Formats: sequence, structure tokens, C-alpha cells
Amino acid sequence: MKNTYSLLILFVITILFSACGPTISGTGEQSFKTSKAKMEEKLDKTEKEDLEKALRVIMLKAMKEKWNSPEKNEGKTFDKMVMEMIDGKTYSAIISYAEDFLKADRDEKIKNAETEIDSLQKEKIKTEAIIKKIAAFKLTKISISEDESFDEKQPYLDLVFTNTSAYNLTGEYMFNIEIFSKKTGQRIAAQGQGGTWNDDYVLKPNETFEDHQPLLSEAVAHTNLWKTAEYPIIDFSPYDLVIKAYATKITTKKEGTIERPKANAAYFDTEIKKLNEEIAALKEQKGTLNELELTNK
Repeated sequence: MKNTYSLLILFVITILFSACGPTISGTGEQSFKTSKAKMEEKLDKTEKEDLEKALRVIMLKAMKEKWNSPEKNEGKTFDKMVMEMIDGKTYSAIISYAEDFLKADRDEKIKNAETEIDSLQKEKIKTEAIIKKIAAFKLTKISISEDESFDEKQPYLDLVFTNTSAYNLTGEYMFNIEIFSKKTGQRIAAQGQGGTWNDDYVLKPNETFEDHQPLLSEAVAHTNLWKTAEYPIIDFSPYDLVIKAYATKITTKKEGTIERPKANAAYFDTEIKKLNEEIAALKEQKGTLNELELTNK
């Protein structure tokens, strides 16, 4: 029992000694330098480095607070804010104050990332729903034929789109054509096409829309096999071509004009993956000064 009391007394004395150690003065630059030098007299090399780390972390806290609450901190310099934060604090209090900020900042970043993931997931669902609606104006046939333009025969791209939706399509429409090299995957050419159907024209469910236009010049120049080609061409591999076409805008009386979003599902998946990796890395952080490296000492 006696030993227990002795240990308890020793613990209390240690706490009191720590609490009553030298404190930093934040009343002015000179008093800060003097009080800091006095504090460092009782610190070893590692503790001095931790003190410097803590002061830099507290500077970051000041910068963050001024950014988040400019009106509250109007007219205050970062140095002034730091002085107010550390005034009267002991070494251990300064270390704790800095590490509390590191932990709070880490937790805030995790929460913000989780909120952003939730937002991205909702946007992904909306985007996929829109793309699905537009994809109902579906490319169902593609080929290359030969036709004349300015009294000269040349390759023409023939596209057939089918309205696979349950609604009539009318008004504005648009589709993109993208042509790639089969060997390299590099995009050779791209072009948007579209227009507006007359008010009395309706593309009913299961009806088709045909588009006949000159093959994009970059695709024509990509190969010299056109003179010996046998039309119609449905296999583009011998010409080192991959041709894609997809709707980017449709109009229905029920929903009006619907445009394809610039972002697709893959974009959201990539961004969500990055954020999950960021969260995992943040959760590994303990929020201590030991995790920080002191540079430019």
C-alpha cells in the first residue's frame, strides 16, 4: 500500500512539474524569441525538433482558420494568430495542441472525401441513367459504300440508327463519329453530326434513321486501299480502321432534349478509387509529430 501511494505521489509531482514548466510568450516577437530560447534550454535535440514541428503545424492551423473564417480573423497576420494560439502554453501543451490539430485535420479530410464519394456515386447513377436513355437511339448498322462528290468517286460512311426506346423521337438529335487505328488505338478523326427533325416528323419505336455522308478525310488518307476496295465494306480491319458512332443528344416530347454528359461511368470509378486510396492513407496516419519530417531547419 505504501509503494502504491509513493508511485501516485511521484506521478502527481511529474504532472505538476510538466504543467509548471517554461511557457511561451505570444505578446510580441522579442518576448516570443526570449521565452522560446528559455524553453529550449530544458529540451533535448529531439524535443527541440518536435517544438519546431509543432510551431509549423500551428502556423498551418492559423492559415486554415484565416482561409475558412476571413471575417473573424480580419486584420490579423498569420504570425499574430500563432502568437495568440501558443501564448502561455508549456512545451507539452504546444505539442498536444499541434497534434490535436493534426488529428482533427485528418478526420476532416476523411469526412470530406467520404462526402465527395457519396456525391460522385449519386452523379454516376444520374449519368448512367442519362446515357442509357440516349443510347436508345442505337447504332445498329455501319458500312462504307462508294458514291460521287463533285464528280469524283469516294468512300461514304453509312450509318443506321434504330429507336430502341418506347418513346417517339423528335426535334433535336446529334451523334458522334470516332475513327481509330486498329493497330495503334490512336484516334484518327472525330466529328459530331446532328440536326433538327421537322415538327411533323417522328421516329417511332423500332424505326430507323439512316445517315449517308463522305467518310472523314483523315480516315480516307489513312490508307491507300480504296481504289481496290469492294463495296460495301463491313469489315474495316484491312483498312486499319475502327469506326464508332453513338448518340449524344435526343429529344422526346415527354422529357425534352437530353444531352449525353461529358463524364462517363469510368470517370466516376477512377475518381472514387482515388478518394478511397486517399482515405486509406489518411487512416494510417496517427496524427503525431513523429510522422512529420522537419525540413529547411
